[in-house]
Amino acid sequence: MLNGCSRSQNSDDNGKVKVFGVYASPKEEQFAAVIDAALRSAADNGKIKYSFIDRIGYDGDMERVLSEICLKEDSAIIIGDGFGNEESVRKVAANCLKKIFIFAQDGESIDPNLAVFENTAHETAYLVGIVAGGSTKSNVIGVVGARPLAQANRLANAFIAGAIFSNPDITVKTSFNDSFFDSSLAQESTAEQIASGVDVIYALCSGVIEAVKNTQVSVIENVSIQTEKAPNSVLTSLIWDIQPTINHLIDQVANRAFKVTDIDYRLSSARSFSSLATLNPRLVSNDLALRVSDRLAAIQSGAFQVVINDQQPAATVRARG
Repeated sequence: MLNGCSRSQNSDDNGKVKVFGVYASPKEEQFAAVIDAALRSAADNGKIKYSFIDRIGYDGDMERVLSEICLKEDSAIIIGDGFGNEESVRKVAANCLKKIFIFAQDGESIDPNLAVFENTAHETAYLVGIVAGGSTKSNVIGVVGARPLAQANRLANAFIAGAIFSNPDITVKTSFNDSFFDSSLAQESTAEQIASGVDVIYALCSGVIEAVKNTQVSVIENVSIQTEKAPNSVLTSLIWDIQPTINHLIDQVANRAFKVTDIDYRLSSARSFSSLATLNPRLVSNDLALRVSDRLAAIQSGAFQVVINDQQPAATVRARG
């Protein structure tokens, strides 16, 4: 254990839980931005005192930064995006048992103080795949992501499955540019896909929407609504609503009732839900919208289950083999 690990107070003098956000990427990156926005909302509502650090990277600095936070910061919760830095998060959490670590990342929660959460967005990714498959004119669509981590693979595979259901003639191209930081790499991948005939792209990372803005290519955004960036290009958006999870965790800590098992993403009390944004009526036909609605009803009733597949998808998937 870190001998100098700072003893954490549940709240400050005003009753606010002290929370420190930790992000490997810039906090504006789409996934980190959702967590940051939820924490800022909690801070604005007087529930927490929020500090953060971002742009830590994926080259070994996460362990050092987390260790320094443990030693120097008097925060009850350390929370953030741990994808790509899972081992560092697990190691520091095991050595700093006086703080609660809550991270979106691959792997399992570990008693007594590391809670792992993730979203349940694969079902919504399947639905946006239906939208993409039914919207393409070239029968070639794409996925552009940052890194092929399990969470990204799960969304991509669900998207591909939805597209194949919607369009049995579809071909799906998937590109990962290996960077959460450099949106220009995402734009390069997008340009390459467009040159190969792709006319609808699922944006699993930042930079895609900027690349399609002045083209005839449509885009589906991930985890948040960014239609204002390219209103004539966005078909819809997958929305990740993490606020209930954040509020649940803060209340648990404030009431000294936190348990690692409470944050299991399969439990309704702390589940991070995703949903589909309003379909763009100028780009999505009524028939296609009805098809999406029917499949959503089947998922919600349990009549259809979206398969979870965390394996990296092939660079090119053809529905007809």
